[in-house]
Amino acid sequence: MVDRIRANVGLPWRETTIDTFKAGDPRTIVTGIATTVMATLPVLRQAVSTGCNLIVTCEPTFYAGNDEAGARANDPVYLAKKAFIQDHSLVVWRFSDHWGARVPSEFAKALADTLGWGKLKAGDAAPIYSIPSTTLGSLAAHVRTTLGVRGGMRIIGKSAMPIRRVLLSPGTTDLQTTISYLPQADAILCGEPREWEAVEYVFDTASAGQTKGMISVGRIVSEEPGVRACAAWLRALIPEVQVEGIAVGDPYWRPTL
Repeated sequence: MVDRIRANVGLPWRETTIDTFKAGDPRTIVTGIATTVMATLPVLRQAVSTGCNLIVTCEPTFYAGNDEAGARANDPVYLAKKAFIQDHSLVVWRFSDHWGARVPSEFAKALADTLGWGKLKAGDAAPIYSIPSTTLGSLAAHVRTTLGVRGGMRIIGKSAMPIRRVLLSPGTTDLQTTISYLPQADAILCGEPREWEAVEYVFDTASAGQTKGMISVGRIVSEEPGVRACAAWLRALIPEVQVEGIAVGDPYWRPTL
């Protein structure tokens, strides 16, 4: 199945990539595929309950980019997760580099579709969408409701700021993308920006006379639509087994102040 994915992903497979097996035996007979942003224990349990034993994950499984045990080799949390995977004969395979490299961006396109903006893309290059005129506050409310944000939302800019064009930057929000495309938009809807890079840049746009807004929903929430799109793609590519998209959901919650 992985060979079939590699042959049909639509771009050359990288010699050096994080898209490799992270746990389990690649020779395992697949009974079902579960896609997820992150293979948390609750996700793994749900996969088992639905009869899926191949877990296709976007993010790392063992708390580090390379998924190596390292200093965690004797950690009880690491060992419990590893034991669960072994006890249920699961196979974990990461699919991030290549799914994220498809053009146009599967993550941005799916995020736009989820927000109801699928037909509102402004141009062919940048992931900028011309939405019906609104305010930053109203946009934040729409995003919170539509994406199921429980608490992990942060906003820069005044609530009454007019918004007409939105730059989508799910996942990691790097500085160069922000600098290149934000001048063409009123606000950026992003996943996981660094506070001393993209966040600081958005703060300082006012000094250039073109104040911009930012809504950050967290990496996981911003990538969930893209992983659901991956599940749909896999269903068409591998029709002989079930493919389930399992959501992680917003890992944060907001206290009542």
